[in-house]
Amino acid sequence: MTEHDLDGTTIDYTYDGGGSFRVRFYDGLVAYEFLGEQTGEISRSNENIPYVCRSLGYHRYHVAWHEKNIGDFVSLIIDEGSMEVFSAALLGYESPDAIIHFEHGTILTVDR
Repeated sequence: MTEHDLDGTTIDYTYDGGGSFRVRFYDGLVAYEFLGEQTGEISRSNENIPYVCRSLGYHRYHVAWHEKNIGDFVSLIIDEGSMEVFSAALLGYESPDAIIHFEHGTILTVDR
């Protein structure tokens, strides 16, 4: 196991509550695009964020990253076997309107 087991991987997934993401792992960094819930157009993105990863078994990973510039801490369980993702994130933690994101999603594609 290394801290960057997912380098070279792109994952597309949709949360049960709506909203889709494309997340790309490369060189110990992560980039993501949030695709609008209705339009499918990119409505938010960020890149070059250091990430850490721990293998939880065959094609199952716990991934985390900290976006200090916008006050987000994201933690994902990615299970390629069941094609599911589980998020636990604190979004906008420096804001009085901070959001705890705790959701299940379905992985649509995994590309390596």
